[in-house]
Amino acid sequence: MEYRLTLNKHGYDLDRVIGRGSYSTVNKAFSHKLGKFVVIKVIDKSQSAPDYISKFLPRELSILTQCSHPNIVQIYEIIEASNGLVFIVMEEALSDLFELIDSKDCLIEDEARRIFKQIVQAVTCCHGQGIAHRDLKCENILMTSKNTPKLTDFGFATFINGNILSSTYCGSTAYAAPEILQGQPYDAFKADIWSLGVVLYLMVTGYMPFDDNDLTKLLKLQKQPLEFPPSHPLSIFCKDIISCMLSRNPHKRISINNLVEHPWFRHP
Repeated sequence: MEYRLTLNKHGYDLDRVIGRGSYSTVNKAFSHKLGKFVVIKVIDKSQSAPDYISKFLPRELSILTQCSHPNIVQIYEIIEASNGLVFIVMEEALSDLFELIDSKDCLIEDEARRIFKQIVQAVTCCHGQGIAHRDLKCENILMTSKNTPKLTDFGFATFINGNILSSTYCGSTAYAAPEILQGQPYDAFKADIWSLGVVLYLMVTGYMPFDDNDLTKLLKLQKQPLEFPPSHPLSIFCKDIISCMLSRNPHKRISINNLVEHPWFRHP
């Protein structure tokens, strides 16, 4: 790899590629400074879209250096090389939330409650600083060896001033709120709440609430009453918190502050 020498100079020994994105590769590496393995996201500006370089990447780097929380992936170092490469060095994780769910089919409520509460706390930290993530999904929640969730991938995140609405189509279709799929200006904070609802539904049932790859069919499914698989009995509080997050009307959708106080977190 052409950037191996650059990383060697900064005290990192590359191990292997563990993932690829549209404009980046994700590598496992050993840090001599930290004495442990880390993950390094490598972004090549010369191979990236102009809009990504001018808007999304600077915003991501700014947010990553600003957000500090036990349930947000820790950034150890950001290296901007003269050859147009950007290296984001972050803590290593064992897997992601989707892989955890897939390995168990679904999570029991007690385990889901423990993990989801920490995810909500991470999002609360972001929203409290005026930051909307805009790409919340199980694959963007890393899991440590102790099953501690770590929110990651702030590539679509943005700073929101006041009541300004967003218009950029962001995130994954299956996790996107109806107003985003319909191309309407949207409250990015409330769109994050919808995505959290999809995450929790998948955690406790093993299924997506609106599972269809066809956008037209997906929008129709979102208009139907929310149903829960009878094969996975859930408490009334669990069904209620999911329903509050998956309200089609963003004005009626639960806020992050009220979400933290929902009875499901207090009453098993």
